[in-house]
Amino acid sequence: MENRATSEQVDPTGGAAAGRRVGIQRLLREIGAWSDAPGPRYRQLARALAAAIERGALAAGARLPAERSLAEALHLSRGTVVTAYDLLVAEALIYRRHGSGTFVADTGVPALPPDREGSTLVHRLVEASAGTGAVIDLSLSVVHDADDLDPVRLQGRDLRRVEPATGYTPWGTPGLRAAIAAHVTGWGLPVGPEQVVVTTGAQQAVSAAVACWVRPGDTVVVEELTYPGALATLAQAGARVIGVPVDAHGVRVPDLAAALERRPALVYLQGVHSPTGVVLGDRRRREIAALVASAQVPLVEDAALVDLTWVRVPPPVAAHAPGAPIALVGSLSKSFWGGLRIGFAIAPSPVALRLARVKATHDLGSSVVSQLIAEQLLRAATTSGFADRRRAVLAARAAYLGAGLTRSLPSWSWTAPRGGLSIWVRLPDGASGDAFARAAAAHGVLVAPPRPLQPPDGPRHLDGIRLSCSAPEAELDVAVERLRAAWTAFAR
Repeated sequence: MENRATSEQVDPTGGAAAGRRVGIQRLLREIGAWSDAPGPRYRQLARALAAAIERGALAAGARLPAERSLAEALHLSRGTVVTAYDLLVAEALIYRRHGSGTFVADTGVPALPPDREGSTLVHRLVEASAGTGAVIDLSLSVVHDADDLDPVRLQGRDLRRVEPATGYTPWGTPGLRAAIAAHVTGWGLPVGPEQVVVTTGAQQAVSAAVACWVRPGDTVVVEELTYPGALATLAQAGARVIGVPVDAHGVRVPDLAAALERRPALVYLQGVHSPTGVVLGDRRRREIAALVASAQVPLVEDAALVDLTWVRVPPPVAAHAPGAPIALVGSLSKSFWGGLRIGFAIAPSPVALRLARVKATHDLGSSVVSQLIAEQLLRAATTSGFADRRRAVLAARAAYLGAGLTRSLPSWSWTAPRGGLSIWVRLPDGASGDAFARAAAAHGVLVAPPRPLQPPDGPRHLDGIRLSCSAPEAELDVAVERLRAAWTAFAR
């Protein structure tokens, strides 16, 4: 370990750019679930800080938080943070200046624009370390198991029948587009295959829609709590995001009408809301359709969770505004299995053409193999009873997690979801959801903190956390016990 007195005299940047302070909250976002990796706490923290520095998220010359302040934010001893900083000094990633603080050294990696790399929830996917299987992840709302999927058979001749023979299909394979059109028609929105664009997950569908309609500086309206992938995409597009409240029946229409008076470039809403599990009511869907049609404001209607509800879901907003600039986004990855990575966007033909052109710039076309598998699964699900089985399993797991929380954490509050893959929990006494998410990670369970789930300006739900309820019951049992232990320590 390098002697601190020596390191204080080294300033690799020559003092240029020194003094740009990195706030505690920003640093915590950059290091994400820092305690997931194996090893002692000081080494886990050092690795997370090093990763943020090496990818350019912490610019050369930026002033890091004081050791004592960071220790308090992370619920660590000051000595642990001092040792982590010492390791980074020894690796020439940071340096100390006597009386001034600790600064990021110049590693030659240029800093990226803010929010280019997405939220901490995205970082967990990218930076998950091998050998951390003991950590239970309730932060990602995805289907965990694929055991109950219908059988799929795929042979070489199936690939040889694909048109075009190259497999580059920005629109998607004709068979899957027809199957999706029939499926969505069953939701109450009559559409044809020519309106369907197959995407690599619903995330790409949202990204393509944002690319069609949003320019840097544009205003976009979303729910106050919403899908973090949409917020990350909007941040990368340079949009200014404003939130409108959601209640037990979905987005509040008077607040949406007020937001539309600001002439936004786009509105993004969910028919089945994540993280709360609320289903947008039929009357509100009709009112929203009239609002966006009158204002001629494009709408991205996220229907990714429609097939995962245990109550009746009304027809989409788009069914009440034919021809309006509405892109309906759906997901087969949510319905069947996360690794399938197949989503779709449905829009009037001129808009669908734009979406296909944007999608082509992303990847020239989604995997044909995945599309052929998705087509078989979707067609089989209409006759095999798969959808009903999947909904029953998810409803049971949501109830099971809720019962476990009631027994072990009676001071927590939530409303039972009517669908989806998660439960939105409110912590008592205004406790910080971001701080508790870090405490839970230290106890071996990951939860989604509140900040990535809401617009950056004026967040209003900082006492909440999102818990995925889609894991098997045995895993949920362990997760609840770890949450109980984490809360006991955190409340002290």
